[in-house]
Amino acid sequence: MSGTSFDGVDAALIKTDGKEYIKNIYSSFVKYDSFEREIYYNSFFQNFNKISEIINKKHILAIEEVYKKVSCKIDVIGLHGQTIKHNPKEKWTWQLINPLLIVKKFNTNIISDFRINDINNGGEGAPLVPIFHEKIILKKKLKLPSAILNIGGISNVTILDQSRNLIGFDLAPGNGPLDFLINKRLNLKMDYMGKISKKGKVNKIIKNKTINLFESKTSSNSYDRSIIDSICVKYMNSLNTRDALATLVDIITHLIVKKLKNFKIKSLIVTGGGRKNNSIILSLKNKANFKVLLAEDVNIDGDSLEAQAFAYLALRSLKGMPYTFKNTTGVKKSCSGGTLYYANCY
Repeated sequence: MSGTSFDGVDAALIKTDGKEYIKNIYSSFVKYDSFEREIYYNSFFQNFNKISEIINKKHILAIEEVYKKVSCKIDVIGLHGQTIKHNPKEKWTWQLINPLLIVKKFNTNIISDFRINDINNGGEGAPLVPIFHEKIILKKKLKLPSAILNIGGISNVTILDQSRNLIGFDLAPGNGPLDFLINKRLNLKMDYMGKISKKGKVNKIIKNKTINLFESKTSSNSYDRSIIDSICVKYMNSLNTRDALATLVDIITHLIVKKLKNFKIKSLIVTGGGRKNNSIILSLKNKANFKVLLAEDVNIDGDSLEAQAFAYLALRSLKGMPYTFKNTTGVKKSCSGGTLYYANCY
């Protein structure tokens, strides 16, 4: 899969029964270079064919890395692709990838189009991975209620409450507005480890204005990154880069902690690229009344966890097992999904 931050493509090989048994075997990562990121963010439609080619090629390279390292037979590939636009209110979502190209390349069954069946059944098509996160929380024997927070372009959370009810939703911006701002101002990919934001000062007036705008403009359980980014940077023009980044970090962590307080969680495991931003993690720990753990603190590969999740969902899809639920995506009734591209047909 290629996350909303458009930093690269993660692939993961797991062995699973689609239920409780999950064994991570190997993972790979292929990054997008600065040129590829430039045309993606600044000239998407003018260079649509080129960007499609780049995304397909990077997915092939990431999958090839897995095939090179293992000798076992791979039964199915879960192919999420790159989310370009997500608009559940209008009942559509767009993940850019060419499954036919991939199935012909590897002659392996492909499951793609993970979100659309949920949307067609009244859900928002996101978040999809809570059922996988639930198994991780139980496997790690965390005291309930506990949660897994994935900070990618958007921050989404899975909560397993004391009665083992599964809850999931997008709850705040993630790396998206930070990456967007620093790319526009300094032509950098990211604020590496939060080093620049750490030197800044939070502007409380702009923080409060942005939070009010965010809360007035977001009412669903899933977000479109481009909309969230534009909301978060709207009032940042008057701030220097360090202060703008520091203010954004404070906004992100404020929203995360505010929404989690209602669930009285004991522990929060942080995964995704945002866990590497020291400013975010320090701000979370300072605000939270629960234990904040990095994925690596509990022996989880925080980089490949979402790729592992889509491998897991691919098998559930293949078996017709549900992976979206009323308390995660808002779907009317629990359902499976995905489109099967059967290798023998191509």
